[in-house]
Amino acid sequence: MEEKGCFDIKVNRSSKTIDMLIEGTFDPATVAEFASDYRNKVANLSIANAKQFKLIIDCKNMDVLTQEMMPYMENSFRLYQELGFVSMIIIITRSPVLKMQLNRMAKRTSFPNAIIVEI
Repeated sequence: MEEKGCFDIKVNRSSKTIDMLIEGTFDPATVAEFASDYRNKVANLSIANAKQFKLIIDCKNMDVLTQEMMPYMENSFRLYQELGFVSMIIIITRSPVLKMQLNRMAKRTSFPNAIIVEI
């Protein structure tokens, strides 16, 4: 059963990571809230500084993306690229469909250092 989407974003300067938790199913309003929160949290990172950070995104409880939400997720990938993070690690539970969707988005957005980890 799909659950309304929720998220949490933390900038961990000591470990040089942006730790994100993404759960459930997002709608356009939740995506807008996420993008705003993300921008606020990373606003103090310069591009030079961001290049030392990794994005670690916990998507273990994220639902498979609907067709409607695919462009929004691609835009999120582009948003992450703006600062040039050293890598993006997305952690999912074993889901061939979600893994395929995320790999496709990484390829479409030319995110060179995206890693999808299934657990």
